[in-house]
Amino acid sequence: MKYPIGIQTFEKIIEGGYVYVDKTDLIYKLVTTGEYYFLSRPRRFGKSLLTTTLEAYFLGKKELFKGLAIEKLEQDWIEYPVFHLDFTGESYTNEDAIKSVINEFLVNKEKIYGADANETTFGLRFQGVIRRAFEMSGKKVVILVDEYDKPLTDTIGNDVLQEYFRDILQGLYSVFKKSDRFIKFTFLTGVTCYGKLGIFSAANNLNDISMSKKYASICGITEDELRPNLNEGVVDFAEEEAVSCEKLYSLLKKKYDGYHFCEKSVDIYNPFSLLNALESKQLRDFWFATGTPTYLAKILKEKAFDLTSLSEEVEVTAESMSSFGSGDSNVIAALYQSGYLTIKGRDADGIYTLGFPNEEVADGFVKYLAVEFTDKDLDEWDSDMIKLKRMLKNGCVDSFMSQMQLILSQIPFESKNEKLIEANFRNMIYLMIRSTGYKVYVEYPVLGGRIDVFFETDNCAYIIECKRDGSAQSALNQIDVKKYAEKISVPEKRIVKIGANFSTQDRNVSEWIVG
Repeated sequence: MKYPIGIQTFEKIIEGGYVYVDKTDLIYKLVTTGEYYFLSRPRRFGKSLLTTTLEAYFLGKKELFKGLAIEKLEQDWIEYPVFHLDFTGESYTNEDAIKSVINEFLVNKEKIYGADANETTFGLRFQGVIRRAFEMSGKKVVILVDEYDKPLTDTIGNDVLQEYFRDILQGLYSVFKKSDRFIKFTFLTGVTCYGKLGIFSAANNLNDISMSKKYASICGITEDELRPNLNEGVVDFAEEEAVSCEKLYSLLKKKYDGYHFCEKSVDIYNPFSLLNALESKQLRDFWFATGTPTYLAKILKEKAFDLTSLSEEVEVTAESMSSFGSGDSNVIAALYQSGYLTIKGRDADGIYTLGFPNEEVADGFVKYLAVEFTDKDLDEWDSDMIKLKRMLKNGCVDSFMSQMQLILSQIPFESKNEKLIEANFRNMIYLMIRSTGYKVYVEYPVLGGRIDVFFETDNCAYIIECKRDGSAQSALNQIDVKKYAEKISVPEKRIVKIGANFSTQDRNVSEWIVG
């Protein structure tokens, strides 16, 4: 089987004989029931493929759809003028970046439909080519915008540049309303929904289908699509691993399945990781290997977000999930829309429960976020974690604490805000222990109190109490006074009690005592 690794163009996939999971029945429903759409999906989830499939459809390329569902549904196959604006593949770190992308897009269209010297802004030029395309072809135009939000996410933390980009995009998208009589269909994709930045209000009342049950599986691969389309690859992989096909299906499901984009949605596999796993015959963290978005790490560090809260499922409203606010104010929305959290359920009051979708995300989130927090490369972080795990396995508690102290000393705690320093310290303790493979709890509730840090290895249960600018002895005394060891149920395991002190001046563990 030929897997379309790194190929995001529908025409290239079909002509190259690559595997294509047929989504054209949903595409036909999309184009025949509405005109203005927005779809949010995580990175590398097939948004660009969907956009280029729409492009091929509206260009009337019937031959590319032979044998697909839409071949029987569509009778006319009319060719329309298609305007495909793609913001991917560019790093928007200065004013010229966005101007270059938009100008190139407009110049290419002006070569076909003509230009007007009086059209001096991007908005006027866009409006002009849309009108002229309609007049020259006699057909309304189709507008496709891929990753509309990349200029905004690339500039999180740079308010001046983000505001500049926002104004440009608002001027561009306001053309949708002004040129409505010339437009057949409009479709925007992105990772995030900047609800409060006024981008969508400038457009023509886009129908946000990101949480629509009808289109929940329009990107990604479902279980029902996996077996008939990719079974050959699963059989080959299973033979390579010397396991049954059903066993391999189970492993793939735990590793890459579990996304839900609305309540009661079918399970959806991450297509990028699934296809890479079948092609390479390895169960690796492929999605994470492409890199954690820098904006996400920046938000989590700057907002002092408690990463430990993600060890359990979190509850949010639909409004909180769907809007990225000003671009950096809603951490949960950022995590959900970026694909790190997914919908696990919804109660009668409309409150959604979010959690990690699968093993790749649950394990990879910790590992790759730790790399972002520490400015280490992955190999260096893995080496540190191997040492920590070996120390825990051998019961070398002082060595374990010394190694954590060494790692913390290498972390650039840049903020002068004591609350932020303490929050990031707590997050780093969580990330380090979780990266060794053990499930760790911070602020673990027991009768009469909360244990600062609690985790179990195969042979031991660790209770860590930490004071800030105090003493390790007082922290250890608290464990005994509150009888934490008596309040946890860990049959046949040795209980290790550790009192530690965190110095905000040194930004590290200054001392510890093992009880």
